[in-house]
Amino acid sequence: MGDPLMRLAIVGAGWAGQRQATALSELAGEIQLTCLVDNDAAHLNMVAAELGVDDVRQDLRQVLEDDEIDAVSLCTPHALHAAQAIAAAEAGKHVLVEKPMALSVEEASAMIDAAETHGVRLYVAESATYQPMSGFLRDVVRSGRHIGEMVAATVCSGFRAPDYGYPARRAWLAQPDQGGTGTWMLHGIHTVAQLRHVFGDVAAVYAHQHRAASFKPAQIEATMSLQLTLRSGTSVHLLQSSEVKFAGTLGGYTIFGDRGSLQADASGCRFIDDAGKQELVKYPEMAHSEYAQEMAAFATWVRDGVEGPTTGIAERRSLAIVQAGYESAASGDAVDLDARFGRL
Repeated sequence: MGDPLMRLAIVGAGWAGQRQATALSELAGEIQLTCLVDNDAAHLNMVAAELGVDDVRQDLRQVLEDDEIDAVSLCTPHALHAAQAIAAAEAGKHVLVEKPMALSVEEASAMIDAAETHGVRLYVAESATYQPMSGFLRDVVRSGRHIGEMVAATVCSGFRAPDYGYPARRAWLAQPDQGGTGTWMLHGIHTVAQLRHVFGDVAAVYAHQHRAASFKPAQIEATMSLQLTLRSGTSVHLLQSSEVKFAGTLGGYTIFGDRGSLQADASGCRFIDDAGKQELVKYPEMAHSEYAQEMAAFATWVRDGVEGPTTGIAERRSLAIVQAGYESAASGDAVDLDARFGRL
């Protein structure tokens, strides 16, 4: 086998960085993990030893000045993504960035502009888009198989977490003063990216925020209920919550068509025809995990110029929906995405 196609530095040795490093072992040399970067020396050395990575660095600048490194993957706190991605682009490095790619559309646009100016690729590690359910439902909606033309849909996603928080190094995820967010940005960005992949792009967002008395953190949202109008004109109701247990068939997708309907979650899809007959369908087996797929798609775009589904431009649209949701919930008004952000 020849030299690896891409020499990658993973920046951030936390949960996401470790997950990416493990996923690389599925790709049989398409991407070489050149070094692991983290500013916590003790943690970095421990993780590197577990993963078998010899080259460790504590400063991103060491990576950006290294001509032997082609690309960086930013698995760092969300508030750092924009500045780090721009610095990497300016250094001529291709950039893979964990979701959310930034905390605002303005930041995302600055990242995209920097990548285009310096001739590098910007891609987003948005794993939900690569899950088996995503491609399956996308095909069903576009082909009309079993359900005919889609009339409406509901999507419910989340979990019950009255004390909403994360342990140890991940505690920042729920702390706004450290770049953390509530469930709408942290988890809803996954839901929105997958929803866009399945249904197509969104034109308008109308959102309402709710919290039960049992939900403890006062500074972050607990539940977001949204009405999304697709560019096709179809309406999708989305419920994203960290105070509801979506047991059984309560979570996932319900899609209503003019010839039948379906209920789907990660375990499979149940088609229901107009006579009430039900058919349970399992999703096709995937050769690689969603985490390996997103990294392979990044490498393919860099190597062959073939765009995958989660480019920086695509995921700026997901971020716009999340930002519009916050703005709609605060104002009580629907947000037209083109009027608010221009055609992204």
